[in-house]
This record gives sequence, structure tokens and C-alpha cells, in this order.
Amino acid sequence: MFSKLKKTYFGVFALFFAVLAVSSIVANYSVAYMNISTEVFARLNVLTASFYCVLTPLAFVLGVLGIYFKNDHKALSWSALIVVTIPFLINLAQMVFSLMDSN
Repeated sequence: MFSKLKKTYFGVFALFFAVLAVSSIVANYSVAYMNISTEVFARLNVLTASFYCVLTPLAFVLGVLGIYFKNDHKALSWSALIVVTIPFLINLAQMVFSLMDSN
């Protein structure tokens, strides 16, 4: 009855959400350089940052689940983890350098 394991798709969804997370952070940076009013900037900035803050942990967790489960796409899961971690580390480094400059 349980001899055949079903294929799971955590890796596929992790990579999908990782690409969405990266596109949202790119949109966030592009909003900063647009020639728009302060109100529109505030709305777009909050919207894109919120998408990034939701999608990044979601992609990371799905990637870890894809690596953990036996019958999943491991290469896609690793790709998702790499794609979502690199922009996060870049933002973290920028924040640390900014904090070091302010002190």
C-alpha cells in the first residue's frame, strides 16, 4: 500500500518563490531610483519590501524541505537556496557596513 512514494515538489516551488523574491528585491531597488512622488514611493517601497520579507523565508523553508525529503528535486532545492541566500547576504553586508560607518 505505501510501497510507492509520491514525488514531492518542494524544490520546484522553492525555486519559483526564490525567483519571485529576487525579482521583488530588484523591484525594491528600482523603486528607489524612480522619479515619483513621495506617496507613491512609500506605497511601492512597502509593497516590494513586504513581498521580499515574505517570499525569502518561504523559499528558504521550501528549499530545506526539498533537500530533506527523499523523493524531491534536490538540485532545484539547492538552486533555490543559493538564489535566495545571495541577495540576502548582500543586503546583510550593506546593513553591517552602514552601521559601521554611522558609528
